[in-house]
Amino acid sequence: MFQFQRLPGRILSQLLVLVALVVLVVPLVLIVKESLAGEGISNYGIVLSSTPFLRFFANSLIVSVSTVVLVMFLGLSASYGFAVLRPRGSPVGAVVILTGLALPAIALVVPLYYVVQAIGLLDTYWSVIIPLTVISIPFGVLVSSNYIRGLPAELYEAGRLDGANSWQFFWQILVPICRPILSVVAIFTFLAAWNEYLLPLLFIQSTDLQVLTQVPTYFQSERAVDTPKIFAANILISVPVVVIFIVLQKTFRTGISAGAVK
Repeated sequence: MFQFQRLPGRILSQLLVLVALVVLVVPLVLIVKESLAGEGISNYGIVLSSTPFLRFFANSLIVSVSTVVLVMFLGLSASYGFAVLRPRGSPVGAVVILTGLALPAIALVVPLYYVVQAIGLLDTYWSVIIPLTVISIPFGVLVSSNYIRGLPAELYEAGRLDGANSWQFFWQILVPICRPILSVVAIFTFLAAWNEYLLPLLFIQSTDLQVLTQVPTYFQSERAVDTPKIFAANILISVPVVVIFIVLQKTFRTGISAGAVK
């Protein structure tokens, strides 16, 4: 990018990049520094040994992966219908789903609670998976629809000429082609599900089913807050998200540019 700018513009751009890096890196350094205060690296060991960390990790993994799978399948299916099949009433359906992007998640908590309670799923994994899926689907539909609309029309014609029906075209052609945008949906959905604090707190009462975002509460009470261990717990909670992004960063960059709103 810099090689196409004149010298003053190049210097200004590099300074802006440097400022952005400082703004991003300094808080991370402070968080790591604070997590090592007091007992040093032992803070991490105490977090792992004095809390049900591994059990909560497994619970978070179950909730997050299930949510990601549901959002990818339902979001891509809805996008396929709106962008390709276009049944009667699909524009209205698309508007209704995308309206969810304008609603704050907190506004949906009470109605979702009553729905989950009515179907008898309170205090189960599904009491968190279903609301998270409902909240995340509008974003998945938005980016997937834009990606599918950008595909060449000849692709659909070739599928029909080869005798593929709608279901075969979806699974055998569309899903492999949409891997970049699915990685975008997967990362954002996983990030939202992994870091969710309020829904598990409200919908799950059993300690055995709680998730990782509850771990920092083990180091705070009405009279004391063990800040270093809270920061250490937050760093440990963030590690899986960082690993997933590193693994999928190439397809993520491709998908985020191709699925951008046009």
